[in-house]
Amino acid sequence: MRKSVAAHICAGVFAALVFASAPAEADDPALVTLSAGVFDLVSHRTQEFEGRVEYRHGQGFFETDGVFRGFKPMVGIMGNTAEAVFGYAGLAAPLAFDGGRWEFVPSGGVGAYHEGNGIFLGGTFEFHVGLSASYAISPNSRLGVALYHISNANTHRKNPGVNSLLLQWSWAFN
Repeated sequence: MRKSVAAHICAGVFAALVFASAPAEADDPALVTLSAGVFDLVSHRTQEFEGRVEYRHGQGFFETDGVFRGFKPMVGIMGNTAEAVFGYAGLAAPLAFDGGRWEFVPSGGVGAYHEGNGIFLGGTFEFHVGLSASYAISPNSRLGVALYHISNANTHRKNPGVNSLLLQWSWAFN
């Protein structure tokens, strides 16, 4: 029953974020980001290789042309060599510096986790928070690093949580 409720919550949040739109003030491109790095940085068991694909919408909520670029809807999927998979949706809050060359992005959301042969995180329903920093290496490409955390915030009896450290490459689509 709990898995069904978590699946419905995740589906509702995903639909709301993907289909919601607000008038854009900032002229930000949509981004597709590929990430690779270490899953379970603190190492509850053995560290695994992690890969991630994330899409960040160009339009968002409360957008400005200043440092704070607004809240941008995002969706993503993570997989690792222990066959764990995490699909998530949430909001990113990009902060642009030096004319947009540098970008720092705190983000958060909810998702569904399947442990595969990896770490049991307490259940299917999990939260996702992250912080990334990137530099524009061309007008449509960014290179950066990110630190992510997946946890159920004590909504299940067990809550080990995991951290990931990743190298990121993003492509912008106007």
